[in-house]
Amino acid sequence: MNKVAIPDDALARFRAAATKFARDASPRASRLLAVKDDIAALRKKGASYRSISELLAQSGIAASDTCVMRFCQRELGEKPVRNSRRKTSGAPKPRAAANGHAAPPTPLNEAAQTMLLDDLLSAAPPTPLGKPFVDGGPRIARIEFAKPGEL
Repeated sequence: MNKVAIPDDALARFRAAATKFARDASPRASRLLAVKDDIAALRKKGASYRSISELLAQSGIAASDTCVMRFCQRELGEKPVRNSRRKTSGAPKPRAAANGHAAPPTPLNEAAQTMLLDDLLSAAPPTPLGKPFVDGGPRIARIEFAKPGEL
């Protein structure tokens, strides 16, 4: 096994640098701390993260809207907001009973079950996006070959 010897002068320089080392700032320090009060005032006025980041950029402070959002959540104590544009099924959710569990569905009588089943079986299958069903699979391109001598 080959051991690489470290020269004494290099070892001394490293030890001297290690003893002088001091952490400048905390790892979570943000350049936005200098404008924390201004950002808080803008948020109270209803400014969006994007508009704040644009104002910062116009002032020469680079910060994305995501950076501003995380800063506001961490430093101003704002709670994350759920995405309200998330698609829902449209069907109402069953209400929870007093014990916290969903109420069981009400059973249909036998005549209603038969009628519902007949309606489902006799209905035409749904087509995607209201387009008529075309047999033969998807069409990616229509290729027409040139006749000899047309070019």
